[in-house]
Amino acid sequence: MRRKTLAAVAVLLCAVMLLPGCKKLGENGEIQQEDPEKPQKIENTSVFYATVQEISGSSVLVVPLAGEDELRSSDQITFGIRDLEDIGVCAGDIVKITYDGQIMESYPAQIKAISWELDQRPVPDSPLSAPEKPVIYLYPEEETQVSVKLTTDGGLTCTYPAYGNGWNVTAAPDGTLTDENGQTYNYLYWEGRSSAQYDFSKGFCVKGEDTAAFLEDALEKLGLNRREANEFIVYWLPQMQENPYNIIAFQADAYTDVAPLDITPAPDSLIRVFMAYYPSETEITIAPQELTAPQRTGFTVIEWGGTELTK
Repeated sequence: MRRKTLAAVAVLLCAVMLLPGCKKLGENGEIQQEDPEKPQKIENTSVFYATVQEISGSSVLVVPLAGEDELRSSDQITFGIRDLEDIGVCAGDIVKITYDGQIMESYPAQIKAISWELDQRPVPDSPLSAPEKPVIYLYPEEETQVSVKLTTDGGLTCTYPAYGNGWNVTAAPDGTLTDENGQTYNYLYWEGRSSAQYDFSKGFCVKGEDTAAFLEDALEKLGLNRREANEFIVYWLPQMQENPYNIIAFQADAYTDVAPLDITPAPDSLIRVFMAYYPSETEITIAPQELTAPQRTGFTVIEWGGTELTK
């Protein structure tokens, strides 16, 4: 009888431990239950940084930053935010996302986010704030008096010819510029400071030894002629070719919004090529950037420049 009683108790305990909310026996044999209000710890979480592309109802679409492992799965990731804290995020913000480590194979890829927060990492003051050697070429259809004004939020640090209240030159169809003193120039040169935050959601990972060939192809797609591309490459190649890899992204609004040009008469074609890059010891996966340019027609203005970022 004693054995039957013990067996019955054992069966009862096993059955009770299978009930929802049960966890384990205490030191005195009592059953300890989970607190249903206590959040459960999720093992094997992962974290990455991304740029917010779109917020739609209870979901958000993001693009992982260059160098994040999640880029190997997809260049776009979506997740639900109904159960997440409202952090007042907007499109264009960079956020830190913690998720359960699983990425669903779809496009965009899907994850289950556990938390998110605005990026609080410090942003370096230099060289992010120092565009290097932007130069401006002017190609009117006939000899034309041209005024060029440039605004940067951090001001100009060097110009040639002297900027004054703007550049006022006579431009010839071949690009030769002549100032009021009869001095001639191939282009207008400037450097300055700005608060631009450059976009690396798409770009290129290029071996240092392949940089020249990459730039020749990219600059042609971006609308530079052979002379302009040659002067770009001669300036930047010595700084890039010895790096194991260069992570390169050509900027659009992130650059032009902080360095607007005011040109009179207004050009028919305006092409502004600005390269941001940083050296990398290792190869990374980054979503490829599509490179296009408008046709060069009528009075054409070309600008190129760049900056090296520290990571």
